[in-house]
Order: sequence, then C-alpha cells, then structure tokens
Amino acid sequence: MQREVILCLDIGGTNCRIGLVDRAYEVYAQQIWSTEALAEHGFMEGLSEKLAWYMKIHKEHFLIKAAALGFPSTVDRTRRKLLSTPNIEGMDNVEVADILEKSLQVPVYLERDVNLLLLYDLYCFQLEEESTVIGIYFGTGIGNSIYMGGDLLCGRNGVAGELGHIPQLYADVPCGCGNTGCIEPIGGGKALEELCAVRFQDTKIKEIYARHRNMPELKKQVEAMAVPVATEINILDPDYVILGGGLLQMRDFPLHLLKENIHKHTRKPYPAENLRFLYSNANQENGVIGAGIYGWKKWKED
Repeated sequence: MQREVILCLDIGGTNCRIGLVDRAYEVYAQQIWSTEALAEHGFMEGLSEKLAWYMKIHKEHFLIKAAALGFPSTVDRTRRKLLSTPNIEGMDNVEVADILEKSLQVPVYLERDVNLLLLYDLYCFQLEEESTVIGIYFGTGIGNSIYMGGDLLCGRNGVAGELGHIPQLYADVPCGCGNTGCIEPIGGGKALEELCAVRFQDTKIKEIYARHRNMPELKKQVEAMAVPVATEINILDPDYVILGGGLLQMRDFPLHLLKENIHKHTRKPYPAENLRFLYSNANQENGVIGAGIYGWKKWKED
C-alpha cells in the first residue's frame, strides 16, 4: 500500500533539501542536492528534471499528493510566482507553480523559506494557537516571518516581513536588494564576512565570535542584529519571539549580548518587561517538515 505524502523541497543558495512528508510529519527519502548543479543548464530546467526523476523512483511506495517548495525569495501574493531570488541566477519573475504543475502533474505550493521555518517552529513548540509569533533567523541575511491570527502574514504584494531592509539613517553600506543603508548588511552574516576579509584576516568566519566577540566591531554587529528584532517587537507586541539561524549556532555566539541589546531598544516598560524568547533548533530537516506542514494545509484547502 502506498503511503500518502507531500513532496517537500527546501531550496537554499548552496543546497536543496528534499523529502517526502506524510500526514504525521514524518520524513522519508531525504536527499541533499547541489543548487549549483541544478542550475548548470538553467535552474528551472534542472529542478523540473530532477523532481520528475525523484517522483519516478519513489512512486511504487509513495502516493505524492502535491509538492511544496520553499525558496530564498520574495513570492507574489498568489504564491504562484517568484518575484526576486538574489542568490539563484535567473529566478526573478518566474511562474514556478505553473511550470512545475505542468511537468509534475500534481498541485504545487510555493512559500518563502523563512515562513516554512516558522511553521516548523510553531509545530515544534506547540504554538499554533498563539495569536502573534515572530521568527527572526540570522544567516547570510536576516530572515523574518510573522504569524498572526492563525496564519502567516503575507502583505498586499506578498512580501511582508522583509525585516532586514529596515533603513538606517546615515548608513552608506549597499544592500543586495539594491538599496543603501539597510540593516541586513550591517547585522547579518555579510557583515561577518566583511570583518574577516578586512579586520580579522587570520580568522575563519566560524571562529569569529569565539576569538573576537569582545571587540567593538563584533559588539556593533550584534547590536545591529538586535535593532530589527526590537523594532518588530515594538510594532507587534508579540506573544513569543523565536530566534534562530546559523549565526546563533556559531561557537560562543554572545546570546546574552543580543538579548541585552534587544531589551535596550525595546520600549519600556512594555513590551520590554514581558518578552518571551524561544530558540529554534538547527536541524537540516526543519525546512522540509515546514514545507510538509504548509503543503498538507494547502492541499486540504484545495
């Protein structure tokens, strides 16, 4: 008997993680694909071909009801089209859902990768019924997802939650979005890359907090991480704040300093005096399971 599953894909700038997720959110047939390899002859062509192969080799034991994909992109309000994908060439203004539905012959659901991470964390921490939860995930950039009133906040154009692009007055650092002065290149992982290249040339990026966390440059970078978190807290007064991402998993990351700076920039007495933090567990399958949660919900709605 075939097990009913959603084909789930968490697409990153370096790797794509794929798996089959059943109704109990168990994951089967996990694989990791190179994003660069998929894009060798055009990313959509490579992705369509690889997904068709993956479905074929698993069709004997699994009945694939739909596909759910998370992209490191801005996604339009209909959740059918990618608007902008900075780290994958040729993936701007692409009708991904239409293309894949034609080739795979199953419903295809798209979402921002960070939204799928928050869906996983909501499930993990059993927070589905909480009215307002924000997730901020620090990696190369600053990922943000907002859950309000039982659903993810989408926005008029589909691009709500671009927290990394809060402008900083008098800042002149260019951002990958095309603007100058966004908080993301000051507080995200790109800032650490710059510090390793210019200021701490003898240090690998994975060791930068362990070796230099007390230096003024690192303290400034951590405070720049705190500013967008405090900004969103001041606007939304959330029930929970979930913090995660690769930067928080680095050796000797100064979490106490991040929390101190969040409190420093949050309005007093409230919400500053009543903040509740949770910390995302960094597992490779989080985005895949989040895609499964999203995919099963969308499939039931259809």
